[in-house]
Amino acid sequence: MSEPTNKSNKRKKQEEIVEQDETTAPIDLELIKKQFKDLVRPIKDNDDRLDFISFVCSHLNIQIDPIPDHKPKESKQENVLATIIQDIKDSLPDITTEAPNEFICIPKNNSFKGYTKENTINVDGFLYTDEDIDEMVESGKLQSHYCLDCNSKSVATLNYISHSTTPNQLKYMFSEAFLGDTTDKKLLDIGSRLGSVLYTGYLFGQCSKLTGIEINQFFVDLQKNIIKKYKMTDKIDIVHGDIMKNSDLVQQSDIIYMNNVLEFFQENKDLHIEFWKFIQKHTKKGMKLVTIPSLEESFKNNKIPLKLKGWVKKIDTDIPVPEDDPTFGDYQEIHLYTIL
Repeated sequence: MSEPTNKSNKRKKQEEIVEQDETTAPIDLELIKKQFKDLVRPIKDNDDRLDFISFVCSHLNIQIDPIPDHKPKESKQENVLATIIQDIKDSLPDITTEAPNEFICIPKNNSFKGYTKENTINVDGFLYTDEDIDEMVESGKLQSHYCLDCNSKSVATLNYISHSTTPNQLKYMFSEAFLGDTTDKKLLDIGSRLGSVLYTGYLFGQCSKLTGIEINQFFVDLQKNIIKKYKMTDKIDIVHGDIMKNSDLVQQSDIIYMNNVLEFFQENKDLHIEFWKFIQKHTKKGMKLVTIPSLEESFKNNKIPLKLKGWVKKIDTDIPVPEDDPTFGDYQEIHLYTIL
């Protein structure tokens, strides 16, 4: 009678050990979270994602109260910016946002390999979102393909390029997380074009002065009309002219913004070199440069024979969205430097 008792006691102890191991074994919760994200990431449709999350909650016997379906209220500044965007759309000749008689060239470098005037359309990122473009394509207001050889079956996808920064990119740029404290700082936008940087800086930033210099009279007039209509003249100045004849604007600034300053508007590479020599000469220690694309890419693409080392230091920035967010690449395009 003792043998069955020993086996029973042994089995009971083994069960206790297994149960103890299951309750005390260390769990790598962060690893499990990552695995869960990897599992969910391929599910793109919102209804499918909700269905999957409901399944998980049901499996874990978790009851979650429904989240109220409402969008956050837009701020007064966002409403003003949206109205400005619509005013600019109404002021432009067409969707391409090109000024009358404006010369635009396609950069001859690897970043725009295969781009031509025939297969490229200018659609401004400040005015039109990706959703706007999709709607215009569906409604027939904007083409998505072009004919390769006048044969309706031989077509290719058009390329879209923008000469402005998106509102979300600009709001991020003017945040303290990116530029730091800009109170009493002066910002210069070289090639201000539509004025997107200036309006966004006025509404969302802390700079004491925002100056845009633009060589095209059409865009100068457009910007002046906007800042007058929206009573922004107390902090925004628009200068009509060539930056290389206005070195004082560079020297008086704390922050300089440059978005593809010459790449789409000047084919003469010697002028590219002269421009960057000018910028190097007149920038001062402690000044910040914000560029799209990076200085490294601009210098490489345009074969600028000048050294960045000893002139600028690149500043690492925290991008406000995770890497799997579809807008992550937009924020990566903005680069920040300080003058040494």
